Amino acid sequence: MHPRFNSLFHVYYSPDDAPGTSSQGDGSGESEETFELLNVEDEPEVLDLKGVKEKSEDDDEGEPEGEEDELKEIEEELEGPKEEDLELTTPVRRKEILAKYPKLFKDFPYLEKAYYREQQFTEVFPTIPDAQSAAEKARIMDQVEQEVMSGDITTVLQAARSENQEAFHKVVDNYLPALRQVDQQAYYHVLGNVIKDTIITMVKEGRNLGEQGAPLQAAANILNQFIFGSQQFTPPQRLSTRRPEDDNREYQYQQQQYQQTYAKFEETRETLQTKADNVLKSTIDQHIDPSKTMSDYLRGKATADAHETLEGLIAKDTRFRGLLDRLWEKAVQTNFDKDSTEAIKRAYLSKAKTLLPSVIKKARNEALRGSARNSDSFGEDKLARKGPITPGRSTPPSSGKYKSAADIPKGMSTMDILMKD
Repeated sequence: MHPRFNSLFHVYYSPDDAPGTSSQGDGSGESEETFELLNVEDEPEVLDLKGVKEKSEDDDEGEPEGEEDELKEIEEELEGPKEEDLELTTPVRRKEILAKYPKLFKDFPYLEKAYYREQQFTEVFPTIPDAQSAAEKARIMDQVEQEVMSGDITTVLQAARSENQEAFHKVVDNYLPALRQVDQQAYYHVLGNVIKDTIITMVKEGRNLGEQGAPLQAAANILNQFIFGSQQFTPPQRLSTRRPEDDNREYQYQQQQYQQTYAKFEETRETLQTKADNVLKSTIDQHIDPSKTMSDYLRGKATADAHETLEGLIAKDTRFRGLLDRLWEKAVQTNFDKDSTEAIKRAYLSKAKTLLPSVIKKARNEALRGSARNSDSFGEDKLARKGPITPGRSTPPSSGKYKSAADIPKGMSTMDILMKD
């Protein structure tokens, strides 16, 4: 499976998120719906490469100039100068820009959007590292919130312990006092369960000691009566009203929702991949040999080589892969509706369109050069096998010591002649 349509599915979606799949039923009809949304036709479409500027593998990841690129509209929030060019400078007023370039924003509406968006971003995050740091902290806090809300703080404690032992020790020391300050009932509940565990341990140890353990069991009974005011022992209880079996049922339900969503993700991805491959292969095949000089085999090989090269170039584009991941995140959140899946297909084909002219040209030239080399090698090999002919002789010399037919004794067979030393 090529990674071009892969996404960080497990990062963007977990069973706890269950994006509205509870009413999907048994999933019947979803396959037909997906194909309908993706507009899969019998005859694959072909991209129009007229006016697309050729681009070499060594070019940067910018898009062709003078083209209203659909991909740029999708990923406009990812566009921008390099980080070293983003030093804080005094912003130029819009009026001053239009005074020098009156049609700038009209000809390039993206620049106007970027102009205002940059002002708003700078007010919150003065530098790119500040924004990256905030994004990472937000991601961590989201994960912590999810774990705390699920009732499990194991990961939080493990992180504190591994990062800063002293901080972890402070958490341990302050846990019960902080719990008592927040909720005394919860505080006494925790202490009560600890004491009950102690009573259980005392009774077990007393029974193991036999007659000698009788005082220990009696002490356990006294402790229980002293703390809980009764000789009747009650096992440790959960403060939460939810039973473990309820949690288990919810977990199974979430897993079921996860499997349904993941199955639909795989189905959508396979459909998108097949659709894109058909479009790209048809486009390459139509443009790879316009003069019809290649054989069917050579044309097929050149098409396959061009498609493989195109996949490699797209796979190396980390910025574009990031865009695909974000588009897949949106698709999961919207339950793979028509708009989100079409956006993924449109983004991929738009990216491929900017690379196809140079990729096709390279594959065509290599195929024609290879064909010419094979033809030359065949001709030279044929001449080498044929070799020069000795003047005045139409056939090679006879075998053995006989130089003419008159020298051969009568009655000697051809086999005898050949076997003669």
